[in-house]
Amino acid sequence: MTRDELLQRLESIEWNDIEFKEASWEVPKSALSTVSAFANTAGGHLVFGVKQAKGLFIITGVTDADQVQNTFLGQVRDINKISVFLPIDGTVHNLPEGTVLAFYIPEAARQQKPVYLDGNPKKAHVRRGGRDDTCTGDELLRFMRDAAAVRYDAEPLEVDISRCFDEESVRWYRARFASSNPGKDTAADDTAFLRSWGFLVEQGGVLRPTRAAILVLGSGEYVRQVLPRMVADVQLYRHTSAQYDSAVRWADRLTVEDNLIKAWQAVVDFYFRHSERPFAVDATTLRRDDDPPDYISFREAAINLLIHQDFGDTTRVPVIRFFRDQTEFFNPGDAFASREQLLDPGDKEVRNPSIVNAFRRIGLSDQGGTGVRAIFDGWRKLGFVPPEIENHKAEKSFRLRLRREKLITEAQLLAQAQLGAHLSEEEADVFAYLTRKGRIDLTDVKALTGFSGADARQLVQRLTVQALLVAQGEAGNVFVLAEHLRARFPVEKTEYSQGNQSGSGEALTSGGAEQSTAQAAAQAGVGQEKLVQSLVQLTAIQWQIVGLVDVPRTILELTAHTGHRQRAHFKRQHLEPLLAGGIVRMTKPDKPTSPNQRYVLTEAGVQLKLWREQQAASHTEEQP
Repeated sequence: MTRDELLQRLESIEWNDIEFKEASWEVPKSALSTVSAFANTAGGHLVFGVKQAKGLFIITGVTDADQVQNTFLGQVRDINKISVFLPIDGTVHNLPEGTVLAFYIPEAARQQKPVYLDGNPKKAHVRRGGRDDTCTGDELLRFMRDAAAVRYDAEPLEVDISRCFDEESVRWYRARFASSNPGKDTAADDTAFLRSWGFLVEQGGVLRPTRAAILVLGSGEYVRQVLPRMVADVQLYRHTSAQYDSAVRWADRLTVEDNLIKAWQAVVDFYFRHSERPFAVDATTLRRDDDPPDYISFREAAINLLIHQDFGDTTRVPVIRFFRDQTEFFNPGDAFASREQLLDPGDKEVRNPSIVNAFRRIGLSDQGGTGVRAIFDGWRKLGFVPPEIENHKAEKSFRLRLRREKLITEAQLLAQAQLGAHLSEEEADVFAYLTRKGRIDLTDVKALTGFSGADARQLVQRLTVQALLVAQGEAGNVFVLAEHLRARFPVEKTEYSQGNQSGSGEALTSGGAEQSTAQAAAQAGVGQEKLVQSLVQLTAIQWQIVGLVDVPRTILELTAHTGHRQRAHFKRQHLEPLLAGGIVRMTKPDKPTSPNQRYVLTEAGVQLKLWREQQAASHTEEQP
């Protein structure tokens, strides 16, 4: 942690990734609880020499910095005090108010959790907000399952293999396997096939099914013995997510207590029944040749929910909730990979490797860790804001939200045009997201564009050159709006948009809520507020003008086409705002009153016209 980063954090509230302690003379007794909490969740900074008073953080300094630092580092290296060795380094900041010690506590590896104190697993902690909470019994069990050398889904079960499998599911799986792997199914019967591909293992001279085998292909009664809760709970609501309340009844619901193959088939059928644009798929592959992007994103998200859940957690149920403005996926069990790693290609460590491999063999699970990328790619093709991921390390849960909210809106295009910036499609997307959030990182840029890390960094460098954003922090991976733009684009204060809705209330793929950037656009002008405010949203006449001036037009042509007779009023009320807003330009700007003057779209105007046409086409496709 640099000096500037420390001073910046002192001005904010204490939160889940930083803890301040006074520690003037000695290491506080609660310091190791914070180490355990950070190590069991996502890591964080522990800072000595700061006290909290009346909601403010005040630097008091550490009197003997060397002694306190040595004592603390000695404690965290004592196996009798903390269960694992953590590579903790300290940074000393000599400030005018006193000496401050900042230690970074890394997240422990999966196999090392839970990290506990005094040789007692009951003294393990997790970080919630600004607190260090002692783990509950259920939380300890979740950590221990994930840390086990033999994975939970690979454990053999003492059940009768002649009765525990669902014949229809096995038959479907073998047909799908043969289609995906020509020539590889040479087994004489189902038992030989199941043994060949790891569903059956020999234990004491007897063939036993693994837990994965029962969960993927088992008959209902055996699945319910292994998993005494629903495999998935799918709910459809006729209103928006902001209106959701646990007391509000769903419009339709699917509860699944069967194997994962049947669960997947039932979830897909539910999706098709309620889809605004129904289409048929092959019964074996559950695909069609031209899968639409919204189905691709849903399919990958639903499969991830089914195969990556914590099957040892019987207290929480995976839930899919369809709202008018978004679809939410909740899973018991966090992802072992970070959000950045999930968006990068390559295999990741997973909770249920046997189940993942079973789905991967038949082409239903992503190859090379591309599932989450496919979700993001599909949503990006639809022009929506990127999916939101909450990988909660403390409660060990995973949430994914697919918000049907357009990233680029009319107001956003008008605001960008008024800035006079020349942005590519990807740059415009990144800038639009930045104006919403006020802060982005390279992972956000990759999510918005699908670019690699190197290409994402080049993009933000181009935006930096155009004075639209600046780097923040020592690593240079976080970016904020340039200072001169922050007043023009106030960061959104609500979690979800309350914008206009379109499409059927029951449709799973209906059009989305467009978050208005009207306030941002209204503030974007300098010295021309009235003209800029009129471009928060174009009038019907202004849209007519945009449609006409894709080729140069005289003002007489424009008034004639729009049915106006008073040229001065037309120019002042409709044309000049488009000129001031950078949508339309004069062909002879140095001679504004020239009789040969023509008006034509700027580059930004062309983009706006194209956007309008795309919206119209999209709306037509969504009609039932």
